[in-house]
Amino acid sequence: MEKELNPKIKQIVLKFLEEQIYPNILDKDNLLGVVVYGSSTTGYIDKNSDVDVLILLNYADKTIRGVKHVEGQKIEYFIKPIEKFLSDAVKFTHSNCPSHIALNQNGIILYDRCDFVKNILNADNTFYTENHKSPKTNYDLQIVQISNRMASLRNILDRNGKEFNMVYYNILEMIRRLHSKRSGEADIPFVKAYKVYTDSKYYDRYVGKATGNLKPDTNFVKLYTTCIECNDSQVMYQNLEKLYNYEKSHYKIDPDNYEIELYDD
Repeated sequence: MEKELNPKIKQIVLKFLEEQIYPNILDKDNLLGVVVYGSSTTGYIDKNSDVDVLILLNYADKTIRGVKHVEGQKIEYFIKPIEKFLSDAVKFTHSNCPSHIALNQNGIILYDRCDFVKNILNADNTFYTENHKSPKTNYDLQIVQISNRMASLRNILDRNGKEFNMVYYNILEMIRRLHSKRSGEADIPFVKAYKVYTDSKYYDRYVGKATGNLKPDTNFVKLYTTCIECNDSQVMYQNLEKLYNYEKSHYKIDPDNYEIELYDD
């Protein structure tokens, strides 16, 4: 059964298209399709969510990103020539970006000339499934950088520095991103990480159960969520240290005694 867009959201998007997009497309044959995606199509929309809209053109000399408000609803839109969409698809596939596959899996097509968009999204989904991988990264260098940050955080904690939380969450995100790249998991945006890790249905919708992406490491998730669910500085540091040591255990390098070759990522 085809997914259906919320009737109110659909009405607002159609009004937006009729009033602010279609009049600016002088050659109607240039319009290939319109896709709504994001939280409005996954069932996770709330009062603060925007509606994501992709408008695909056969040709254009530029790509446009914009925000409009229609009947109190924020709409974030992209106008892309198909050539740009396809080049982005390759780039996002090679960086294992789940936001792109979420568009393919959960996007709802509002307009499609001759099933072109449907076919291109299906082909894009297949390409992602067969080719997504983590980018080449100097993991040893990154674990050394995290080790240095941990030492700085310990000093901040000892002097009760006001910047503790800022540095703490910066390190937490560094560890999470390093872990996801090293283990071949999808590159999840940090604002969605906690929900992806704690809501399996959301993981399947956002990251893509059918694409072959690995499920998050349960040991890592347990340690990571413990770091999030605490607000006592001493305990926070201890939890972060456990997470860091877990990630560090997957490397042969000793951050306190090493020599590594540097190269461009």
